[in-house]
Parts: sequence; structure tokens; C-alpha cells
Amino acid sequence: MAAALAVAGGLAFAAGPARPAAAAESAAARVHAQDIADLFRDACVSAKADPEAVADWALVNGFVTDSPASREVAAAIRKRGETGNVFSRPGGRATLLLISTTAPSNCIVMGLGAVDGPRLRGRMEIQASDWPGVTVQPEPSRGMDYDQDGPHRSVSYIGVSGPDRYRLTVVSPLGIARGTAIMGMSVEPR
Repeated sequence: MAAALAVAGGLAFAAGPARPAAAAESAAARVHAQDIADLFRDACVSAKADPEAVADWALVNGFVTDSPASREVAAAIRKRGETGNVFSRPGGRATLLLISTTAPSNCIVMGLGAVDGPRLRGRMEIQASDWPGVTVQPEPSRGMDYDQDGPHRSVSYIGVSGPDRYRLTVVSPLGIARGTAIMGMSVEPR
């Protein structure tokens, strides 16, 4: 039920069930941020963005490549001349996409819908600092705010393990908002 808007003394205020609805939306945005972060950790970080390992993980965990959202993103990847796979959860729940490309190796989790941006950036910071065997440092020169699909913040980290170098990037709304949220990992030459 939509909240009734009342005007009293020249001030507008929300009355009725607006608070519970806002609280539910905020909680759902936090859960969505956690879903994105968990998928990124399980599929991308654990596989160190290896495209075959990511594809195996996705298929074993029931992800599919035939949702409308996954087909649309896969077509955009092919149009750019890249190869890879785009997976989504089955059953029309395409609010999370798992994208894996080759040459270079990238693993990206894309969340569609309302997300808690600060929580998602915090999850990336935790994952970056708690990555066994990899030394990770923030790359503040790559942190930036931009206003595409609403105000977003992008923050990158560099991870090094032996001869391997990884870029971890999170792009999310500045606050709790609808928009595209991305956690990505790319393997970079040293």
C-alpha cells in the first residue's frame, strides 16, 4: 500500500506504512549486496578469475546461460570481440549475472536492482584484505565517483601472488539505490 502524503503547515510528510516499506527495501538492498559479494567470493575470487573454473563452478551450482539478461550481456561481449560466458540463476531470477571472459581473464558479478552500495564496497574491502596467499593494496587513484545510472562509486584494488597480478574493482551506488552494481576481477600482466 502506498504511503499517504499529507501536507500540514506547508510541510510534506509521509504517513502510514512508508517506514515499514522503506525498511523492507533497505533490508532487501543489504541482502542483494551480500548476495553479490558471496557470489563474487565463491565464483571469482576462489577461481582467481580462471574462465574454465568459473564456468565449472557456475554449472555445478545450477546457473544457466539462457535467461534474457544473460543473452543480452553475452551478445554485447561478442560485439566487443571478446569470448566468454554469462550465467544467471535459473527460474527468472536474473538479478545476479556471473560473467567470465577470456583474453584477458575476467570474472564479474553484476547485480541488477536496488543495492546497498556502501555495504558492497565494504564487502570488497573485507574480501581483498582476507585473500589467502595474495597481497592486496587499495588503489586510491582508481577510486572515483560518476553519475551513470545514478551516482556511483568505483574503487579498485591490486592483488599480487607470485608472478600473478589481479585487479579487483567494485562499482556501486553511493548509497542505497537502484542501479547496476559490479564486483570484478581481472588477471593483468606484470
